Amino acid sequence: MSVARLSVAALLAAAALIAGCATSGPLSRFTTPASPHDGYLATLTASGLSETALGRDWLAAGALAVQRPVSAASPFQETGYFPPAIPSATAYRLDLPRGRRLSIEVTMEASAPTQLFVDLFALRGEAPPERVASLAADATTLVYDVPRDGSYVVRVQPELLRGGRYTITERTLASLAFPVQGLTARAVQSQFGAQRDAGRREHEGLDIFAPRGTPVVAVSAGIARTGTNGLGGNVVWVRDARRSYYYAHLDRWETEGVRTIAAGTVLGYVGNTGNARTTAPHLHFGIYEGSAIDPLPFLAPDDAPPDPAPTNTSRLGTTVRTAQARVPLRPGLTRTPASETVLPQGTIAQVVGQTATAYRLHLPDGSAGYVNQRAVTPGDTPWRRERLQAGALLRERPSATAPVIETLDEPRQADVLGTFGTFRLVRVGGELEGWVGDGSLGGPAAIENE
Repeated sequence: MSVARLSVAALLAAAALIAGCATSGPLSRFTTPASPHDGYLATLTASGLSETALGRDWLAAGALAVQRPVSAASPFQETGYFPPAIPSATAYRLDLPRGRRLSIEVTMEASAPTQLFVDLFALRGEAPPERVASLAADATTLVYDVPRDGSYVVRVQPELLRGGRYTITERTLASLAFPVQGLTARAVQSQFGAQRDAGRREHEGLDIFAPRGTPVVAVSAGIARTGTNGLGGNVVWVRDARRSYYYAHLDRWETEGVRTIAAGTVLGYVGNTGNARTTAPHLHFGIYEGSAIDPLPFLAPDDAPPDPAPTNTSRLGTTVRTAQARVPLRPGLTRTPASETVLPQGTIAQVVGQTATAYRLHLPDGSAGYVNQRAVTPGDTPWRRERLQAGALLRERPSATAPVIETLDEPRQADVLGTFGTFRLVRVGGELEGWVGDGSLGGPAAIENE
């Protein structure tokens, strides 16, 4: 029997075998996967499963998630559900500044052992998304130091024919220790880029004010070199493998000359030497990668933990309908969404995610967004009753080109569960469900609004 004709049971068995050998089976002796997701794909391909309908759907789900992520703002937490029988994935888009440390923690609750693939992609204009980091197979937290300002996409996807509830928690953290002992970013009083010398130059760092003699410490391991100049007075340069750090206006050095240091080493003490003689004692701290860059994202405090999702997640994976006349559908988790779609009352959708206050809905046309939890009601109970005409077509989806499930041979009473566009989701005879267009409806026999 060819792989293309394998039964679902055989596919399940093959997928389980792949789950056990994706990173340690015979294929791994000849290739070094770039990520756990790539390693798993390689085993799907080697077994022929990538050419089956389910395999192709799994690949398509992963690609579509990266192309159509929901927008999010740090920090956030969401609990979602992956149905085991339906290949699926989800993704979140984040705008991040250079210097922040992205922390993504993902946990999974499933009835069978399930590997969850978490990949981070950088978006670079018109170029295809570039994968820049992946969650290790035996880890639950992915950490990534953001090298440049930009947009990033986090994709979460389970193995083929595996599913369950996942929770993703995202925060950004300081990537460097604070350079003045005992202080935080609240001590910064002069920002990067501020005008200096009547606009003839810009401030190439941060001014951190502290009492004279406060210890100044290395934010990174590297090579430290002391010096003196007219602007900075007593200064220290520290160079590591990626960039240089500049400490100026020191009252004195801890040790003069060139030496190898560890992060946290005391370099000197806050003062006001150089052109800061007429100002209060402070440290001028700069970061250079060829040119000066803003140090604040490297040093700003860690994001506070996000509000946790409620413990009651019973609606995950269920069908709901909007219970209000106009329900705003937000495109993402950002605080100020660029635009909103308004859903009319009765709109049917599936709950695929949940935050502290909102549900993420998947609509019948494939679009998604967030609504307030109080704006929806269960979609498996009748909304109203209507009469269907003889010859009414019950379709698989709310589309005039969707396959027909059944054609009614006589007029029938139906429970209307909800709507989408010009279609109604109906239940006939207590069991048969399908979508009908407006042309299939006679006059309402009775309407029982909620």
